[in-house]
Amino acid sequence: MQLMPPEGPACARIVHFRHSPDMNELTYEPGEFKAISYARVSTDSQAASGLGTDAQHRAVDRAAAAQGWQIVDRITDDAVSGKTPTEHRPLLQAALAQLKDGRAQVLAVARSDRLARSTIELLRLYERSQAEGWTLAVLDFPAGLSGPEGRMCIGFRALVAEFESDMARIRTNEALEIARLRGTRFGRPSRHSEPTKQLASRLRSAGHSLAQIAAALTDAGIATPTGGTAWSRSSARSLLRTIDHDTAARANAQAHQQALTRPDNDGDPPSQHGA
Repeated sequence: MQLMPPEGPACARIVHFRHSPDMNELTYEPGEFKAISYARVSTDSQAASGLGTDAQHRAVDRAAAAQGWQIVDRITDDAVSGKTPTEHRPLLQAALAQLKDGRAQVLAVARSDRLARSTIELLRLYERSQAEGWTLAVLDFPAGLSGPEGRMCIGFRALVAEFESDMARIRTNEALEIARLRGTRFGRPSRHSEPTKQLASRLRSAGHSLAQIAAALTDAGIATPTGGTAWSRSSARSLLRTIDHDTAARANAQAHQQALTRPDNDGDPPSQHGA
């Protein structure tokens, strides 16, 4: 059997097939269905620009024009992670309710990772579409897949999306660790003056408690980071934590600089490629 959709890119068509009278071949049958277009972006900045979701909906519009679908709803999940379970996405749940009730017959999405980056989540959606009798139209899948082949394709693409997401997280963590070892200080900028931090450091080195440090800072007339006049144990603890972060950042920066200038085993200057 040869499954050949009409001319055009496979990614722009979700093809429906039916058996010919002699049951020996499958022939193309365009679907005239009501479709829901779904789009998702992960970050607030992507949501604010609207460019990502607009492009996704336009891709679905092109597929709908080719297939003869009528777009009856456009669902956009802004600033929603692909790992957020579908049951925690109210807009997507509303779309699924329309599909279950027969008010629409197609859920169309530009790419599989827009629906979910979890293998289990994508397979659940696919199996739900099969059980409830509607079409899950993922435009970056090969056309005409259903049954075991569709499940295999869904699972493979979902595994790839999940792998890419995990690798991106690993690369981000590695980059943050390298930056930390080079002396980069993360978090909000310190709002404490150097004299305040030096005083708190001396008091701690002298063995004073948090309550005593807070009282000393208050008696010295030093304003708290929020502009108050009375220091508490928690605000003193926060100050000491800031001092520890600054100290660690300086130590890491110094160690990194020493590593850059330390000769290698042959007595040559170290390579600057990792700088």
